[in-house]
Amino acid sequence: MADPRFSLIFAWVQLMALSVLLALAGGGASLPGSVGIVVIAAVAAIKARIVLRSYLGLSRAPGALAGFFAAVVTVLAVVAISFLIFPTPARMSGAPAAFAQTFAGGNE
Repeated sequence: MADPRFSLIFAWVQLMALSVLLALAGGGASLPGSVGIVVIAAVAAIKARIVLRSYLGLSRAPGALAGFFAAVVTVLAVVAISFLIFPTPARMSGAPAAFAQTFAGGNE
């Protein structure tokens, strides 16, 4: 049987590596909107599975792991799809002018 401390440290290393890779991917050359949303949702799903499996100990209960992971993926999919379908102020055409007008008091 593996040392539980080693498995927790390995899970932490995996989580940190995914965080660093995501930060590097989005840091200098920003990912395009749709691709970025999908990548962020995928990395969040992978990280959730690591947390569920390692920190919550659901590796010993595969049914619970599958159920909780399905719930996480469902929520992430709904959020990602809503970002892709519904326009946000930053993705609307002319958003910088609208923000500048709003903050300058142009809508009084």
